[in-house]
Amino acid sequence: MTWEELLERLSLGQDERTLFLPPDLSPEELARYAAGLANHRGGILFLGMDGEGRVVGASEIHPLQITHALFQLTQGLLLPYVEVIEGPMGRVLALHVPQSPAAIAVGAGRVPFWDGKRLTELRMGQALPEPDFTAQVLPAASLSDLDPVEVLRLRRILEERGSNLAALPDLELLFALGLLERVEGQDKPTVAGLLLAGTPLALKRLLPQAEVSYYYHEAGVDPEGYAFREDILRSIPALLERLRDLIQARNRVRYLTVGLFRLEVWDFDQEVYREALLNALVHRDWQSPDAIQVHHYPDRLEVSNPGGFPPGITPENVLRHPPKRRNPRLAEALYRLGYVERAGSGVDKMYRLLLKYGKEPPEYRLFPEALTLVLYNPELDEAFVRELAEAQERLGGFSLDHLIAVGHLRRVGEAAFEELARALQLPLEATRKVLTRMERMGLLRKEGGRYYLVRRDPLGERALGLLADPLSRREVEAQLGLTPRATLALLNRLIREGKVERTGRGTATRYRRRV
Repeated sequence: MTWEELLERLSLGQDERTLFLPPDLSPEELARYAAGLANHRGGILFLGMDGEGRVVGASEIHPLQITHALFQLTQGLLLPYVEVIEGPMGRVLALHVPQSPAAIAVGAGRVPFWDGKRLTELRMGQALPEPDFTAQVLPAASLSDLDPVEVLRLRRILEERGSNLAALPDLELLFALGLLERVEGQDKPTVAGLLLAGTPLALKRLLPQAEVSYYYHEAGVDPEGYAFREDILRSIPALLERLRDLIQARNRVRYLTVGLFRLEVWDFDQEVYREALLNALVHRDWQSPDAIQVHHYPDRLEVSNPGGFPPGITPENVLRHPPKRRNPRLAEALYRLGYVERAGSGVDKMYRLLLKYGKEPPEYRLFPEALTLVLYNPELDEAFVRELAEAQERLGGFSLDHLIAVGHLRRVGEAAFEELARALQLPLEATRKVLTRMERMGLLRKEGGRYYLVRRDPLGERALGLLADPLSRREVEAQLGLTPRATLALLNRLIREGKVERTGRGTATRYRRRV
């Protein structure tokens, strides 16, 4: 570092990776500051400064004195490179402190931590804050690793959202999104910057783990095999567009008419799988060399990412636990771009959209070093989806709690109080309030300590009205305006319930209401 580069760096002031210290510190105090920097993100400690960033000199200190003292006081865990910078105002020592993979203590149980403004101490047993890998700058990264076309894409996204950031010049825009950092006088992209605007070549060289592998598996084929595969290594906005195209090319849609409205029911709702993909990108362990995998089956979509849930979150509380982000810098940039919600409502959105169309809630499979989210695509129950839509129109909409309870009872038929509490992921008292309200709304009934769904069956009632005289399946289909499959499913349900009987065989098959 030259004297001119030093002065330019000093003009920027202290931050979470830069410290100014006077030359008269004791070895113990110096060790605490150096360890505090290492316990956070690492950085540079300038020795021979005053608190305002002015050079006062450190001519009496030899670099070997520093390295020896820090080595001794940290039990050999800290050995920074000490650079001597000479200039007209004196001599400054720059201690280049690497980030430590483990907490470094100075003294018995004292773990210092530099938070960017002050030196604090972590309590005994307190976990060291997990560093945000997406906020870091990779040593080999440079501005040339950013793709101007991807930067323009980010600007267009902000313009569509009406964000004031869209008016900023390119560099200011990237700094505002947290995609650039100034490191020793140079503007360099953060990991988040590379992920959102990096060139494919830069990603391949610096972040090959950013690749996402998409697999399509055909029905009735060995689940270990696949009919199609594509490996995608692009910026996150381009990646999401390509995954959308791949999934939509194999995504069926069916249309249901409810009153004056027409509902689109997709095998996999675009908003749902987009949330699943964003969750994998935001919460994955970016230091793992493994890629995200998307497995597309006709009856389910599986999204697997390296790294499990953040500490404290489990499949049993993921719906209610306050949001915890493994990669805050990336999450904040995606929030500003409108991809994710800051409050962590993505899981709520997935639950609501899946249950609204009679599908199962998302399933989480937790492994030691990975997490898989499964979105199921069961056979469409047209009668239930219509009934649910009509009930919401009649009652003024359902809360997410109502949808969860209704969906669970539809799948299992009946449930005890404790089982519904687990499905709702709520404390017992909160569960009791939800179920009591649903009883008053006429959605549930309680018998013998168990809960049952109270279903209105307008389609069934219409069918029974038609079947006073024997009719063929085609005649029922024409009268009700259903698809052949939906008509057959309705008639078979009414037969199982003992309300309809079937006579004849083949083309002579007729259905009539039981007397």
